[in-house]
Amino acid sequence: MVKTKIIVIILTFSIIFMYSISHAQQIGIWTSTDEVANIPTDNCAWDQVKKGADSVIPDSATVSDQNSNNNAQILASAIVYIRTNIPAYRDKVVYAIEKLISKGKPSMDTLAWSRETAAYVMAADLINYRTVAFENWCRNMAEVWVASDGRTMLKTFKERPNNWGSHAFASLSAIYAYLHDYNRLKEIRDFWILSVTGPKPKEVKYGSDLSWHMDQNFPRLINPSGSIKEGINIDGIIPDDMRRGGSFSSHPTDSGYPWELMQGLVVAARILDRMGMSIWEVDNNAIYRAAYALQIRLEENYGGWKAEGDDEWLLPFLDEVYGTKWSNAYDPCSSRVFKHGKNAGWGWITLKRKS
Repeated sequence: MVKTKIIVIILTFSIIFMYSISHAQQIGIWTSTDEVANIPTDNCAWDQVKKGADSVIPDSATVSDQNSNNNAQILASAIVYIRTNIPAYRDKVVYAIEKLISKGKPSMDTLAWSRETAAYVMAADLINYRTVAFENWCRNMAEVWVASDGRTMLKTFKERPNNWGSHAFASLSAIYAYLHDYNRLKEIRDFWILSVTGPKPKEVKYGSDLSWHMDQNFPRLINPSGSIKEGINIDGIIPDDMRRGGSFSSHPTDSGYPWELMQGLVVAARILDRMGMSIWEVDNNAIYRAAYALQIRLEENYGGWKAEGDDEWLLPFLDEVYGTKWSNAYDPCSSRVFKHGKNAGWGWITLKRKS
């Protein structure tokens, strides 16, 4: 009787595990063939993603250059391939990925690794590219190789409560989703949630300037709902990146770093949501509150804070989740709303929005 129960339990968990893998493969990490199958290809939004795919140089694939656009262009190539089924675009993705594998351990720091890696992994997922060599490369990137800053990507995620950690969060989410390592995926999700809600995980290391925190004795990655300090609304403020523009002030200086954190955070949140582990709603919609603080409140009060340049691509994704219409204020053809940022992008094609 006991043996029968054990067998039933094992079979049940096996079925659940196999369903999880099948489900993840079906929906894709960033998007999927089914989702973009009928996307129109006669508008400027499509022209932008196609231009990205056409301009990529696969031989330039790198995760060592934090300013390289090759990663996002390779992701565009994967998207164009699954929409058009033209083999040349898939070939670009394969060549780029195998170039990365052949290079082995990359140079530079974990910020570069974290900015660049996610898009390559998501591109591989889109074209159904999977080899033992690439799986090993992904694992090494996540938690084995130590970068020039003395950290693995996983360690950077846990130690840096700012744009460094956020980009690491995005790439780790892509890697663990690709590897079907749902235990690790849940681990980093839970760690992020604790960083937002508190108490602070012991690994997290804030900078010496804690002035932007609502409570310096209880620091959080994103200030909690309703935070007022010296009469100033700091709800949703990202303290460790705000300090890069200066200490707490009634007239804060725009540093650009908070939007940089948002780039990593939106990628991680989208991936986790697609894996059934949503964080969009955590701590009274902390991600929305952080975006609102930048796009609306600080912009209206001081100017110069709304998304610009390669941060604009975030807006369609935030609109999709929270029902905002922030991207409507940007021209879809001349802005970067439907282009890419440092680690991902192509919102129109992934969200099936109208341009």
